[in-house]
Amino acid sequence: MNTSLKQNRTNGKFNSKSTGSEKSQEWQQEREARIGLLVKQLEEGVASIQSSEDFKRWLKVASRFHTYSLNNQLLILFQFPGATRVAGYRTWQSLGRQVVKGAKGISILAPRPYERIVKDQEAGTEEVLKGISFRTVSVFDISQTEGEALPAMKPDQLQGQEGEELYIKLDELAEAEGIKVTHYDLQGGGDDSQTDYNGYYLPGSKLIFVKRAAATQMVKTLAHELGHHFDQGREGNSRDERETVAEAVAFIVTAYYGIDTTAYTFPYVAGWAAKREGAEIIKAVMTRIQQAAHSMLALLDADGAKASQEELS
Repeated sequence: MNTSLKQNRTNGKFNSKSTGSEKSQEWQQEREARIGLLVKQLEEGVASIQSSEDFKRWLKVASRFHTYSLNNQLLILFQFPGATRVAGYRTWQSLGRQVVKGAKGISILAPRPYERIVKDQEAGTEEVLKGISFRTVSVFDISQTEGEALPAMKPDQLQGQEGEELYIKLDELAEAEGIKVTHYDLQGGGDDSQTDYNGYYLPGSKLIFVKRAAATQMVKTLAHELGHHFDQGREGNSRDERETVAEAVAFIVTAYYGIDTTAYTFPYVAGWAAKREGAEIIKAVMTRIQQAAHSMLALLDADGAKASQEELS
């Protein structure tokens, strides 16, 4: 584990002659300095993953899969409800996998652009008309194929019981912000044991769902979802940026309290920043990360700062 993550959170040592105002400023400067160091550590960790051969192979594979239109997503859902990764016959072959004999294809619509020349004999002119028609093609889910395993970049779930006290503090912070934290999965029929996601934030409903898991995973998830809430720049921006901000904030907040989430955070951010270098996307949203993390830590630290100031009075 990185030494910086092993450090216990400290209140710092202050001169007994310091005023309450000076104490508050020193407290804030210490926090901002630690946030800066943790952001730099995150950049380096993500960059290290993105330079690995496994990550490069994962990127190559990911580029072979299309993002299907809503209509085609519905067609896939109706014909093969359990589909997870879908591609055409030749795409699967290029990835070292073969469609199993007898597998029934999933029919979707593929666009086919066309051009047609229309001549006006009387005027002696020609006009090119462009349009798109559609044809039916077959695709197959990964479960209908066999062959080489595809590289995965999904982070492993965090284990351990570290973070139980911080989870309570984050839950109280959410409540103070008017947000309800629940383990009841509204999007999955209530049973969180069947979900393949760890949590989500519904701003309109003022609700955060956290899947039950090991304490360290749960505290990281709650910090991530609160990171979305405190991200003042989330509206109108791409999801890769929103997820990078939220996960970076979770990393900073948990690390500030001595909890190591690098095994999850580094590959998570690397995956969302797949189309850009990790350091590039982190720098692009640096201000949002720092502001959100600072806001959360300032509120979480409020009791400690108040106690330290009372010692001076």
